[in-house]
Amino acid sequence: MAYQALRIDQVTVAAVGFKGPEGVIADRDGNVYGGGADGVIRKLSPDGQVTEFARTGGRPAGMALDRQGNLFVCDVGKAAVLKVTPRGEVSLFADPVGPVKLCLPNFPVFDAGGNLYVTNSTDHPLGGMEDVAAEIRNPAPKGALVRLRPDGSGEVAATGLYFANGAAIDPREEYVYILQSTRNNCVRIAMHKDGTHGEPEQYGETLGGLPDGMAFDADGYLIITLPMNNRLVVIDPAGKLSILVDDSEGKTLLAPTNCAFGGPHFDDLFIAHIEADRVSKIHLGHKGHPLYDRR
Repeated sequence: MAYQALRIDQVTVAAVGFKGPEGVIADRDGNVYGGGADGVIRKLSPDGQVTEFARTGGRPAGMALDRQGNLFVCDVGKAAVLKVTPRGEVSLFADPVGPVKLCLPNFPVFDAGGNLYVTNSTDHPLGGMEDVAAEIRNPAPKGALVRLRPDGSGEVAATGLYFANGAAIDPREEYVYILQSTRNNCVRIAMHKDGTHGEPEQYGETLGGLPDGMAFDADGYLIITLPMNNRLVVIDPAGKLSILVDDSEGKTLLAPTNCAFGGPHFDDLFIAHIEADRVSKIHLGHKGHPLYDRR
């Protein structure tokens, strides 16, 4: 079902106290997790309480859950993919992957077989916002996509990406979709049955706004965050782009980064704000595509 543009007052605050979260994910029990700039992953419980869940000692970015409730975290401060148990115990899961050093692991997503795809934004460490600004001014194909097996071993699925950021797999499990932040677009890579991958191809229109995170709904509509524009957009299954909600002043939808479906009926969208202390929520009334932990 197609989306209609939303009013900004339909974006509500789910909880505060997240300390500049970039990543967000919701589990089957109704808990919502967000990783802060202080290296702390916090948990929002269904009763509205925000508590400390785990400390990574780095800077958590994108997150994914397996069927055992383990949280897999791309930590840009640690330059590695971390595994966090349901008890909050943190361990190293992967780095490097073949010839690719995970200098800036950004977002993980599981396929139906339990393999974890991870975007690596660039091939060198970034020391701070000045380095990030330089990447934006001078786009270069230094990003990659890797695939990790459950034991942490893996291989490179694609190279030559422009600041590979958010990732998603479509409901039919045909493609991995990747946001190229410094190209302001979304590309997709075919997942072949023999385990090989196709070449990146652009999907949909140019996005603008330094795209960061995305999530599929159950009908194949792709919701994308644009933090530089304080905006969410939707690409429909035919590739047409439309605005879902826009906040030009950034008072409510400030710098949205990752987004994830959750809620009692899996039709709420939770949004992380890297420049604020909160996680927001939109009741969409559209169910999300069930991720690996929900299948």
